[in-house]
Amino acid sequence: MNEGCVYRERVREADAGAEVLAYHAERFRHSSLEDWRRALEAGRVRVNGRCAASGQVLCAGDRLEYHRPPWVEPAAPLHFRVVYEDEDLLAVDKPSGLQVLPAGPFHAHTLLALVQGSAAGRARSAPVHRLGRGSSGLVLFGKDSAARAALSAQFRGHAARKTYLALASGTALADSWVARQPIGRRAHGPLQLACADPLGQPACTRLRVLARDPARRCSLVAAQPITGRPNQIRIHLAACGAPLVGDPLFGPHGLPIRDACPAEGGYFLHAAALGVQHPATGRWLKLRSRPPWLSGSGEPSIERLLGE
Repeated sequence: MNEGCVYRERVREADAGAEVLAYHAERFRHSSLEDWRRALEAGRVRVNGRCAASGQVLCAGDRLEYHRPPWVEPAAPLHFRVVYEDEDLLAVDKPSGLQVLPAGPFHAHTLLALVQGSAAGRARSAPVHRLGRGSSGLVLFGKDSAARAALSAQFRGHAARKTYLALASGTALADSWVARQPIGRRAHGPLQLACADPLGQPACTRLRVLARDPARRCSLVAAQPITGRPNQIRIHLAACGAPLVGDPLFGPHGLPIRDACPAEGGYFLHAAALGVQHPATGRWLKLRSRPPWLSGSGEPSIERLLGE
């Protein structure tokens, strides 16, 4: 069992006038109306620090708290490797299967919780970019608000350089190309899932084949996402007819496979290289990480693989 969690938010102007029970049942549909009624009766929902009643009317700016009781989290790899660290930032190597931020059933079993509890000076650290739970590789943390703001601005402005290594199905891909399929959201069961969508937002990924393995019918691909859409590399490779080996979710045309669970992993995608300008010194910082699924015996270095 973990130690439970307190979720906090403020009531928006548009939600003023809603009753507490109706507000939570409508806004947080992971729990039913009766579940929220029981939570209110148990005193786990509070407004401005006081236990709330079901029919209490909310005002704009009210402080809401939901005190979630302890629960058993799903298993996850509870380790990470430090790649680089100084007083401003921390770069770590995340294993596949470890979620970065708390969400759903994961709270203590997250990279954020592990990093913040690992050593003095990391308690306020937070990641400045995303990496899917099923992906592995480099995640960059800022240790204070100034460092996070400077690093986040580089990712938003596409100044940070990210290169992933992916194991894609098939060997008939072009040597290099740019994938530009727009990415939007479509209903997938109870969720809205990112996927290829002609009416979606612009997306761009540079792709280059590094090696082909006819025996295993797969190719090692270097992928550089220019934009930062959710699941962008997985979607673009699937849309190009070469979904990631082991990907249970994205199939032909970059669309989700029917009845596939979005939370499942098993695919081969690794954040292998990251370049940013240091937020304090201004110098260019290059970080490297080798995929755990490359054997390492007789294979070239990451620098040679990526041509850097």
